[in-house]
Amino acid sequence: MTRDGAPDRPQFYPRGLNRQVHGLRGLAALLVFVYHLYGMSVLGGFWPAHQIAGFAWLDFGRHAVELFFIISGYLIAGSVVRHGNAGRFLLDRCIRIYPVFLAIHVLVFGLGPIIGYKWLAGITPAAWLRAFAENALFLPGLFDLPLAQLNAWSLSYEAAFYLLCAAVFVIARRFGRRPAWGALIVAVAPLLWVYPIAGFFLVGAAIHFLRQRVTWAAPAPLRALSPAFLAATLVLLTIDEGSRPLIYAACIPGFLFFWCIVGGACPVSAVLRCRPLQYLGTISYSFYLWSALVTFPLKEAIGAMIEPSAGPWLAVATFAASGLALSLGVSHLSFLWLEERAGQVLRRAVWRRSAVPTPLAITPQPSE
Repeated sequence: MTRDGAPDRPQFYPRGLNRQVHGLRGLAALLVFVYHLYGMSVLGGFWPAHQIAGFAWLDFGRHAVELFFIISGYLIAGSVVRHGNAGRFLLDRCIRIYPVFLAIHVLVFGLGPIIGYKWLAGITPAAWLRAFAENALFLPGLFDLPLAQLNAWSLSYEAAFYLLCAAVFVIARRFGRRPAWGALIVAVAPLLWVYPIAGFFLVGAAIHFLRQRVTWAAPAPLRALSPAFLAATLVLLTIDEGSRPLIYAACIPGFLFFWCIVGGACPVSAVLRCRPLQYLGTISYSFYLWSALVTFPLKEAIGAMIEPSAGPWLAVATFAASGLALSLGVSHLSFLWLEERAGQVLRRAVWRRSAVPTPLAITPQPSE
């Protein structure tokens, strides 16, 4: 609420944020969406077969998720400090993540067994309850468990990173920074071996802490190469997705790229600051989760309705245009009602019940 009691207006083009980082969220969400359109078109059987190999570069889009991890590392490292309390930080993260996630979660588990959606077809009540709880706790992305929301695997990494940040913060408060750094190293070393892509969180966190201590920006020659650093990151991740050395190597151009865009004044800065990507950055969380759910039935409908004889690209163009329009519409409403309105209601209720005022410094930002 504003000071005069009027409802807060959603900020689709928020001020006071790093617009390059905010736009990168939008770009990452768009790349993932394009990748899913491509993959679903192939699975739906209406992508022209002779063009599949030529468009294999669209696989790069799946690794835009690692860009989300870098952004989270950069933002969350500062967020836990601003909250000043690990419990409030984790509670705020739940309020940020769960309204959208649970809306889709209940929808998938409610309709899945009825329509025979993938592994939910014919599921027993006991298995349904177990899978419902496992998915609600973000376990499938980290463990070999059935995943209901295909895009939600990355939330498992996000949730684990939140817990790690909270734990390090508590150790630093109680025992000092050196024990906290020691605990972080002990915890991170085996985790990076088992989950190597988690290293991208550390890339973002490293840049956050470096910017707290040094003011120098990336040199001009490096900023000029920022598009090449982005391309190198995606290429290295795509060459062999199971190769730890390549994943670790991709963190280097990922670090250089993000270092360049955080300071701005690089070739991609103007693109990231454009209004479409700023808007996508604002609704990126809803867009990331809802788009998969929206496009899945749409793929089935288009595959059944449009005959191959109508032309090789008609089904693809129809799928892309309608999928983007519907995904944006649903995500826009999700942002308004689940992220903004529900989030405000939950925060007011939580802080009022706990009798702890919500300081301006920890007011949730759209990019967190």
